Amino acid sequence: MTAVPAGMVSGTGAQAPARPAVPWLTVIPFAAMMAYADGFWVVSLRGAVGAIERTQEPFVSWLRESTVLLPLFMLAVIAAVTLSMRWFGPVLAGRKAFFTTALLVAAAGTLAGALTLAASEAWDYALQHNLMGALHHANSAQSAEQLDQSSLGLQLAAFGYGTGLLLITNLVVTGWTVAIRGGRLDVSRRAKEAPPGRIARRARSGRSLAGATDLRLTLAAVALFGCAAIHLAVIPDHLNHWVVASAFFLALAMAEVAGGVLLLGRPGQSVLVAVAAASVVPLGLWLWSRTAGLPFGPNSGVPEPFGLADVAASLLELGTLVIAVVLLRARRKADGEPEGRTTASAHLRALAVVGAIAIGSLGVAGAVPGLLGDMDTSGNTTHGTTH
Repeated sequence: MTAVPAGMVSGTGAQAPARPAVPWLTVIPFAAMMAYADGFWVVSLRGAVGAIERTQEPFVSWLRESTVLLPLFMLAVIAAVTLSMRWFGPVLAGRKAFFTTALLVAAAGTLAGALTLAASEAWDYALQHNLMGALHHANSAQSAEQLDQSSLGLQLAAFGYGTGLLLITNLVVTGWTVAIRGGRLDVSRRAKEAPPGRIARRARSGRSLAGATDLRLTLAAVALFGCAAIHLAVIPDHLNHWVVASAFFLALAMAEVAGGVLLLGRPGQSVLVAVAAASVVPLGLWLWSRTAGLPFGPNSGVPEPFGLADVAASLLELGTLVIAVVLLRARRKADGEPEGRTTASAHLRALAVVGAIAIGSLGVAGAVPGLLGDMDTSGNTTHGTTH
C-alpha cells in the first residue's frame, strides 16, 4: 500500500487530487476464497437437510453456484475495505487498524454467505412444503402439518448452525489469505497516472481525468448490459413455446447493449430518453404479465410466476430508469455541462458497479437451464426463464 499520488491536471488546467483506487489484488483473492469456502458449507447443509430435488451432483452444484455468487462476495469485500478506509485512511497504520479491517472482511463475507444460506434453506423448505402437501393428498399416516413443522424447524436449525460455521470458516480463510499474501491487507492502492500527452488532450477538450466517468452513467450502463445478458439467456427457452417473445428479447437486448455503450460516452438528452424508454417498456410488460397476465400469447390472461431471472432484470431496469430520469431532470436545470459528469470515489463506484454485476449474474444463472432452478406456482421445480 502506497501513499496517494500528487494531483492530476483537471479540465481547467488546475491540479486535482487523485483519489485512492480499489485494491483489486486484495478484493478478488479474499472474495474467491470465501465464496468457494462458504459455498462448500451451503451445499453440504443442503445435502444433509435439503430437498431431495436439489441434492444431485453436489460437486458440480458447489462449483457453479460458488462461481455465480463470486460477485456478491466481491461486493462484500469492497464494502469492508471502503468502511475501513473511511475509519483509518488509505494506509493501515497499527495493529488495531489491521485487525479491525481483517474482522470487517470476515464479517462482510459471513453476511454474504448467510444471505446465500438463508435463500437456500428457504428454497428447500418451499420444496419440502409442496412435498408435504402431496403426502397429505395421498393420505399419509403422518399429518402434513406435523411434517411441515418438522421441516421448518430443521431448516431453521441448519441456518443457525450454518451461520456459525460460515463465521468460523471466514475468520480462518481471512487469516490464511493474509498469511499467503505475506501479511499484506490493503484498503486502497495508488491510482495510475495518465501520460502527460493524454492529460493535455483531455484538458484541451474540456474533460478531466477525474470527471471522465460518472457513477450514475457507469451504473446505468452496467445495469443495461446485465439486462441484455439476462434477456439473451431466456431466448432459448421461449423458442420452444413462443417465437415472438424470443424475437422481442433479442431486439430488447440489442437496444440495451447499444444504450449502455452510448451511456459510456457523452450522452445527450435523446440518449437518456431512449434509455428510459428501453427500461420502462419491459418493466411495464413484466408487471402486467405477473399481475393480470398479458392479453396475448399462448397463456393470455394468465399471470406468470415470478422467477429469479425476471426479478433480477426488473431490478436493473428500475435502477436504470431512475438514473435516466434523474439525469434528464438535471439536464433541464443546467445550461452547459450536464450534471451527470460529477465524480465519485473509486471505491463507491466499484460498490455500485459490482452490485449491478452481482444482480445480473444471479439473473443469468436463474435463466440458464441446469444452472439454478426456480419454482412455478404449483411448487414444481422449473427453471426461472420466464420474463
